[in-house]
Amino acid sequence: MLIRIFTLPFDEVTQGFPDHIIADFCLNKKVHEVKSRFFTSEGKPYWSVSVLYDVLPKGEEKIRELDDTQKAAYIKLKEWRKLKGEKEGFPVYLICNNAQLMDIVLRKCITLESLKDIKGFGRKKIDKYGKEIIEIIKAFYLPEK
Repeated sequence: MLIRIFTLPFDEVTQGFPDHIIADFCLNKKVHEVKSRFFTSEGKPYWSVSVLYDVLPKGEEKIRELDDTQKAAYIKLKEWRKLKGEKEGFPVYLICNNAQLMDIVLRKCITLESLKDIKGFGRKKIDKYGKEIIEIIKAFYLPEK
């Protein structure tokens, strides 16, 4: 984990602290903890904020744009992929990469045919993993009968 400390001076014009600086910083980070303290120095007010965080892997910042159902489906697909990789004895990215999982979730692929639209999914990959993938997606988007 990393830490970043911000010391923000009070802005007389806006009558507030420029907290957008912290919000912008946190956009592509996984924030674990935020602590703040108000203090004055030479009669001037300041706000000190420490942010304990990790940098999100490239592409993971897109997760923040997903709704709750999409996030849950994406996480479930990543769990499935991890187990599948362990079982087959090779790296998970050979099954499918994060961008492909994201695309599957965003397109709500509930048929084998819809997987053809995912870049990198050919007949072989669809035959090998397609049924399991669409069953996971169906569980999130189709009502149980």
